[in-house]
Amino acid sequence: MDRTFSLKNSFSGKSTSQGNKKGETEEFPKQRGKQPDKRPGFPDSSPLSKSIDDRLGTCLWMTIDELMTREIVKVYENTSIEEILSLYGKYPYHILPVVNDKNELVGIIDLDIILEILLLCLMPREKHTLTTAIRSLGATAKEIMITHPITISLNATLKNASDLMIKYRLDRICVIEDGKLVGVISKRNLIEEICKRRKEKLKGETD
Repeated sequence: MDRTFSLKNSFSGKSTSQGNKKGETEEFPKQRGKQPDKRPGFPDSSPLSKSIDDRLGTCLWMTIDELMTREIVKVYENTSIEEILSLYGKYPYHILPVVNDKNELVGIIDLDIILEILLLCLMPREKHTLTTAIRSLGATAKEIMITHPITISLNATLKNASDLMIKYRLDRICVIEDGKLVGVISKRNLIEEICKRRKEKLKGETD
């Protein structure tokens, strides 16, 4: 899939990109100590900024290592297609991370790929591409995976993750540290945390 994605890093002001270029990942600068009072993208005097802070407090600025799932269902480059199909039948995930023997993230397999493989015979011939043809003949994860997927770093914030998910319509994003897979952050993780914070705030206001 020849796509190139980019995300403006609101903390550093630098643009990073990833897609088909090898080794590219979404990187965010390390945030040490207390978050600065002035938050990039939201002017201090902005009514929108005050409204967001009133409803979510510091929730947007918490790092995703507090929210992500560390017990990851993943596959290896030599995992067979049958094993992958079995995992999709067992777990309700939209993507499966693919790692090498060093636990470095090398790709992902999503539901679109699985459907292409299973339903290739039903696709109109004009929809057949070289990529779908190669994948239909693949026998392992390495032969069917999407290489260089969108990732997010361990020290990124809830807002960084939500921006990526909304912009690229992602349900789960792999979290990496020094190139290694350390977790997965999902929309459900974000929604549950935001709802919990809102409930606590409303309860505090009524007490």
